[in-house]
Amino acid sequence: MTAEIRVLMTMEAAWHPVPGGTGRVSVDLARALSQRADTSVQGISAFHITQPSPDFRPSIDVRKLLFPRPVLYEAWSRTSIPRLHTTDHDIVHSTTIVPPPAGDKPLVVNVHDLAFRRFPERFPQRARRLFERCWKRVLERADAVLCPSAATSADLLAAGLDVDRLHLVPLGHDPQIVTAQAALQVRQKFGIDGDFILAAGTLEPRKNIPALIEAFRELAPKTDVQLLLAGPTGWGITPAELLEPVDDFTKKRISITGEITTTELAALYTEATVFCYPSLLEGFGLPVLEAMSYRTPVVTSKGTSTEEVAGDAAVTVNPNSVSEISEALTHLLNDKSAAQEIADAGYQRSKLFSWDKAASTTVEIYRKLL
Repeated sequence: MTAEIRVLMTMEAAWHPVPGGTGRVSVDLARALSQRADTSVQGISAFHITQPSPDFRPSIDVRKLLFPRPVLYEAWSRTSIPRLHTTDHDIVHSTTIVPPPAGDKPLVVNVHDLAFRRFPERFPQRARRLFERCWKRVLERADAVLCPSAATSADLLAAGLDVDRLHLVPLGHDPQIVTAQAALQVRQKFGIDGDFILAAGTLEPRKNIPALIEAFRELAPKTDVQLLLAGPTGWGITPAELLEPVDDFTKKRISITGEITTTELAALYTEATVFCYPSLLEGFGLPVLEAMSYRTPVVTSKGTSTEEVAGDAAVTVNPNSVSEISEALTHLLNDKSAAQEIADAGYQRSKLFSWDKAASTTVEIYRKLL
């Protein structure tokens, strides 16, 4: 039997106020690794009194450090403390761009994107400064850097990472079973009657939701379809600000859910007529993969990692073109045969991605470092 690899993994993203995709990756990758016979995983986090929300609660044991998150992140980005006790571990794995100090064990770091460089105006100044310091630390400290897409790989190489340390590890998704009762309940909870366009993810500027709303405003008079924006509010824009410029006729057809459970989201994916994700930049684009796994036809952005994830199994548009977004949505809403063809293709493509596969690739990288 292959020798066991003992991994010490940062899980702090699970406790972020809005865990988002980073939290999802941390929790699901840790779970997939811990289920393997050849790896054992111990988590570490900043000091917390409370647990993460149930959907982001790690399945592995997590040891808490003495520092609260703001102090820990500042210390790790500026100094070489606090160091980790790694006597009982073979690999240290940081699941975010905030790496712990280098020690005597190989350091693996997930870098999901460099959006803070591509769109600096769309990030708070304090966050940009932290991420810049952390990226410098990654270049100094990491023995291997994992990124989820070729688009992100290109950004990391352009930002100074040498190719020998760069590893492409696409993310995964394991869809839930959605019952008819769950589907009915989610429709009732969010007031959905008939066809609807779904967008999912944290509300923040780079998600390009204003362009989607404007595209919906163009098509709304021609159809009875609703628009549902599912996910927590991040930073930079509030639901009220999103809807402020919208006319009353269109506004009545738009619902913003706020934070929802993964069970509710699975039901929404299953029930949605079309899923639209016109993000300007993603490291990967998990919501696109999730929607495809529930046989929902997808509209997403050209020239981004989400196009890479979707392949030819989605309708891709210029995310800066409101008319292209509107035309694509109208096409899939009106042409049920085309929508079904895209949905089926997306479902088949989604089978190429899983957390088991991501974990297997990650373990291969571990072995090369030992």
